[in-house]
Amino acid sequence: MLRKLLFNTQVVLKQQPKLHHIRHLATPKILQLEQIHIDEAIKIEPTLSIYSPEIWRRAHETFQNHGLETGNFLRIVTGNPAILKRTPDKIISSLEIWRACQFGENLLHLLLTKYPELLDVSDHHQLLSHIGFLKSRVSTSKNVWKCLMNSPDLIAQSEECVEEKLNFIIDVMRIEVPELAKSAALTLSFEELRCRHEFLVRLGLFRPRPPKADPNEPTTNPKLYQITDTSEKSFATKICHVTLPEYEAFKDLYAKELEQKSRRKEQDELSDEDD
Repeated sequence: MLRKLLFNTQVVLKQQPKLHHIRHLATPKILQLEQIHIDEAIKIEPTLSIYSPEIWRRAHETFQNHGLETGNFLRIVTGNPAILKRTPDKIISSLEIWRACQFGENLLHLLLTKYPELLDVSDHHQLLSHIGFLKSRVSTSKNVWKCLMNSPDLIAQSEECVEEKLNFIIDVMRIEVPELAKSAALTLSFEELRCRHEFLVRLGLFRPRPPKADPNEPTTNPKLYQITDTSEKSFATKICHVTLPEYEAFKDLYAKELEQKSRRKEQDELSDEDD
């Protein structure tokens, strides 16, 4: 189920300013769901207009009984309208699946309010297994939560894919977990992550720390979020101080270089077998 979950991080992030518009109508102090709140939500997400006031009331009461205020409820259903189709029992089941991750109620509410699509996860055992794997790599539940807040599509990535990127960030780039957790680095593909890192290294703008160096010692390297949480254009012009066409040319050349290395390795392995 996790792998099948359709989760486009960029689309979700683009929705955040839109969802901000309902905050003036739905602050945490408002306890009751009023028609004005529903009308405002429908303006933002017209597909919500098909649901009756009774369905709205029932869903709102379910979320409220589980600690989510009116403002959170409105942002959740605006971001994931299909939630209103669910019975109270199914909504509760979706919340309980995530409660088992043990982020704590406040952090969990922040996560689900920011990314309502996460409530579409239905495989309890697979989610807990994935969260357990992430915790084994980033040490704490709080760090897992931070990673998901920045890279919610981690839920839909295979362990092998995440492992490859984590190994590269920690072992090659020599980035510590606290800095990793503050970035969206794990949203990038491994190929893009490696390419950006290599470009900086060849420009002399990034030098990985020595293995025994003090991680708290200041460095002139760009922060990980500056490397990964940017468009290609911003990465090229603001971080690398080159033009976008120059970075694009490097990407093409680097891909060919890696392909040639892979081909040579295969040839060497075949030669060894012949010997």
